[in-house]
Amino acid sequence: MENGEPSSSSRKNKRRLPEINSASRRIATAAAGGTLVIWWPAFTFGAYNAIFFDNVMALWAVATAVLLSGLVSDRRAAVPWSNRIALLLPTLWIVVGMVAPTGSSFHYIHYFEVVITVVSAPYLTWLLTKILLSDYDELPAVRRFEAVGITVAIGVLAFLLGKFNYLFLTCADFNESGNNTPPGCAQGPPFRLR
Repeated sequence: MENGEPSSSSRKNKRRLPEINSASRRIATAAAGGTLVIWWPAFTFGAYNAIFFDNVMALWAVATAVLLSGLVSDRRAAVPWSNRIALLLPTLWIVVGMVAPTGSSFHYIHYFEVVITVVSAPYLTWLLTKILLSDYDELPAVRRFEAVGITVAIGVLAFLLGKFNYLFLTCADFNESGNNTPPGCAQGPPFRLR
């Protein structure tokens, strides 16, 4: 019997997965959240040599939600000023895009959005984990940054998958998904039909 429950033969015969310790669970949760933010911008940067506006807008939405949550929450749990400034970076990109004159002399805005995305995604992973997982601070410092490291690693891998998309995707895959074909994509039927 477990916890006062009668044991059943079907329960005994089932193969059970080993219990995952709470530290690993916290790191996996943080890493999963971070990779949801970074993988698509990194892939598109590799495939198209660009980060699309919808990627930056998604990053803006998450950063702004965290910022506003900190502003409306209890003062003791509020986001510190240094974090608020970092969370305003995607908003700064939007403002700069609105006020900067159009023309070829302002191509630096593209690099600014790349930097915002590359820097903000791991930072948002760390900050969201700190806010959403109340016992995250109980982990040793090295373990806390494992999730950020995993997010960075997934970002690099997604960039490489985007760069070398022709090895496992075709132009038809991009067309069917509603995306433009990146330069150098492989010709042929969609991958699922091979």
